[in-house]
Amino acid sequence: MTYRLLIDLTALDLLMRLPSVRRRRFIEHFHRLRNHPRGNSDYRDTDVHGRQVQVSVFDGFALYYWIDEADRHVKILEIIAADNRDLG
Repeated sequence: MTYRLLIDLTALDLLMRLPSVRRRRFIEHFHRLRNHPRGNSDYRDTDVHGRQVQVSVFDGFALYYWIDEADRHVKILEIIAADNRDLG
C-alpha cells in the first residue's frame, strides 16, 4: 500500500531554492521514499520526541523523515546539507 508524502515547509523552502534539474531528482527520490519508506533509509535516528526517524542520504543532503504507520504518511521533517557543497 502506498503512503502519502508530507513535507515540512522549511524543507520545502530549501527544495525550491535548488536548480530545477536537481529539484526534479529530489522529487523522484521523494516518490521512492513514499513507495518504499524503509527500503530507502540509510540509517535511523531518534528525534527530540523520542520517535524513531529514518535518514536517507541523497545528493549531498540528509533527509530526515518519519513513517507514520497509523495514517500511512511519510513525513519529511528536515533536509540538512551533508557536506559543504552549495545548493547549486
